[in-house]
Parts: sequence; C-alpha cells; structure tokens
Amino acid sequence: MKIQDRKQQKNNCIININLIKTVRKVFGAAVLVSGICYMGCVTAGANTNMGVPKTEIVNKQVIESVSFAKVSSTKKGTKIKWNTSKKYQGYVIYRSKNNSKLQKVDTVIKKQYLDENIETGESYRYQIKPFYYKKNKKVFDKKSSMSDPYVAKPYGADNVCVVSFKDYKYISWDLNELASGYKILRKKGNEGWKEIVTLTKNIDMYEDYDIVSNEKYQYKVAAIENVDGQDYISVYSTSVNVGDLKGIDVSYHNGKIDWKKVRKAGISFAMIRMGYGTSKGGIIDSCLDYNYKNARKNGIKVGLYLYSYADNVREARNEAKFTYKMLKKYNKLDFPMAFDFENTYRNKKKYKKLNTKIITTYCDYLEKKGFDTSVYSYMDFFHKAVDYKKVSKYGIWLARWTNSTKNFYDGGIPNVQMWQYSAKGKVNGIKTAVDLNLNVAH
Repeated sequence: MKIQDRKQQKNNCIININLIKTVRKVFGAAVLVSGICYMGCVTAGANTNMGVPKTEIVNKQVIESVSFAKVSSTKKGTKIKWNTSKKYQGYVIYRSKNNSKLQKVDTVIKKQYLDENIETGESYRYQIKPFYYKKNKKVFDKKSSMSDPYVAKPYGADNVCVVSFKDYKYISWDLNELASGYKILRKKGNEGWKEIVTLTKNIDMYEDYDIVSNEKYQYKVAAIENVDGQDYISVYSTSVNVGDLKGIDVSYHNGKIDWKKVRKAGISFAMIRMGYGTSKGGIIDSCLDYNYKNARKNGIKVGLYLYSYADNVREARNEAKFTYKMLKKYNKLDFPMAFDFENTYRNKKKYKKLNTKIITTYCDYLEKKGFDTSVYSYMDFFHKAVDYKKVSKYGIWLARWTNSTKNFYDGGIPNVQMWQYSAKGKVNGIKTAVDLNLNVAH
C-alpha cells in the first residue's frame, strides 16, 4: 500500500471515531434525559400512592387541592364546607371581614367549619390551607381560592317546641339575646308553610289560638336582628311537638324546680301543693310561692291541692277555711282546687260514711265561695272507704299507677277528670322522681 493511501485510510478512521464519539454523546444525553423523566414519573407515582398531595397541572390550568362546596347560615353561625380528593390530615381556616386582611381563625380535621364568632350584616370571605404530616412534620399544600363574600345572618331560635292545650298551641324557644323580634311560620296538615305572626319583642313564647281540633300543626321560628336600621332574618328552626296535656304534681319534697326546663320537657300543667291540713287549719308548703309564680311565668297551667289530715267534720271545715284564705292570694287557677284525701289508716269500710262527709264538707264550703273543687285519692280508697257516687260531682283526680298513659281505666268511678298514672316520673328540671298526670277531661 502506498503511503498516501495509508494516510487517507488513517484520516478516515479518525473521522469515523470522532463521528462515533459525537453520536455516543448525543445518544447518552438522550438516555440521561429519558432516565430523568422516567425517574420523575416513578417518583411522582410513588408520592401519589403515598398520599402526598401535589397541585396538578393539566393543559396549563391549575387544579386546586381544596375547593369550596357551600357557605350557609345555621342557628348558631355560618357553616362552610369544602371538597378535596386528597388525603389531608388537617385544614387551617382563614377569614376576611369586609375585605380586610386574612386572619387565621381555627384549625380543623373535618372538611367543614362552623364560624360562631360572627356579626350580623357583616361580609365574610374564607380561605382554606390544607396540610399533612411527613416524618412528624407538618407540611402545607397550596391554599384554596377565596370564597365568595357571604353576609352573616343572625343566630336563630333554638329548642323550638310545642305543647298542646285544649284550645291552643303553646310555642316556645330559647331566647336570642341579640334578637329584636321573631317570625313564626305554621303548617297545618299537608298545607304549605304560612307566616302567622311577626313579634316585635324579644320574648320566648307564643300562644296560637287559631287552630282546629284534631288537626296536626308544625311551626318554624326565625329570629330578627336589626342592624343600622336594617332587619336581618335568621334561618328557621323547625318545632318539635313535645306535649299533650301532660302534667305533674309537686311539693317541697321535689326541691327547687327549674320551671323553664319543665316547660320545655313538654309539661303543660302542674298541680302544686298549697300545704297540708291541721286540726286548726293548715301549714303552707314552703315552696308554694316559688312554684306557683314560676310555673305561671313559664306558661304552665296551674292547679293547687291540699293534703288533708282531717278526722272529722270540724277539722275538714277548718282546712277549708285555711284554703279559702290562701286562695285570696293564689286565685289564678286553671284547674279546680283539689282535696287530697288518702291517709291509709282511713282506708276502711267503717269510715266510709264519715270520710264521705269530710270530703263534702270541705268541697261544699269552697264551692259556696265560688271555687271549683275536685277530690284526689287512689282507686281502692274510692271503692272501699268513700261513697264515690256522692263525691264524684266535684270531679275526681284518680291515682292509678300504670307508668303508661295508654291504659286508662276509671274503675267505674264517674267524672274522672285527671289521672295520676305514675309516681316515678323523670322530668328535666326536677332532680327527684315526680308524679305524672294526664288531663282526661278534654
């Protein structure tokens, strides 16, 4: 081979080697980029499987990790809810009032928050910042967008309940101290809701006399709050029917009674002990004045009774005189004055005539003074120790404990108006067991 040919071949080899090196560099870079992309995909997939949230980008549009679902009013504040497809372990709530600077207000675990620290008529916006934990360290993700402005409504009327009386419905609720009035809606049977009254005072009850017997009624109550001359209306609270002429009878033995709680427990009337008899008249029950005034104050119908110890006509008359004196002060009664005559030692057939005379003496004295009366005792006493046909004209308050209102039975005794069906009742507002009664005269 000639020298020139060898030189040319060598040059061609050098060119080929350089070309190979260039190709290798380009190919290696491509492999490296592909490897990085592949590792990025694997890493991203691993993070997704681990539940580590990341903001995704699709067609250059940012998909938020948290989005608002609903902002609404409740009886106790403004409720916000949000959605997320990620598995966060908590959320920080930020709030702006009237477009002011955002401030942190709380941290929650659930995807909702009740903002109770609000002012009626003010405009609020909210923002959510989610977080998760990684190696026991709190890691925050991107904040949500701001919610739309929401004007806060007043706190509502809570614990709305209805007690049924013979000729009206008694609607009550918890007072809202900021309210200037209330709106009441009513629904009769299958008819629609209609506003029946707007109250301009912050009171906690309303008596609806515009009703039809045996018709089913429901009620809604909303609070009104006036701010700078503008009325704001809260959400409506639906009523619960909790009473049907159910009552109690009480004395100092039941301690100090929270009559507001008793009313809300569905008790519509109370027989309150005036006192107990003595040979010369009677002794006043130490809780009479408190029970009488507070029961009436809370819309509960009131009746009184005297526990008798009379053993003869003279003592019966003295107890009647004592009762009449007391009735001059405690004369606003919704039920007849009851004569409680039940002493076990007098439950004998031999006392039947005298027992009947004692009862008629007491009741006739008060009837002539213009007061309606009734007689309380238990069924066996009426059957064995009283001529119940003679005393039933006054009205009978019958004790027959079944602990249920479903099994009423008068035992053939005429004119039973009230039935004491339990001595072991539990009523909110009364710490002791209490006697339960049902008005069966309506």
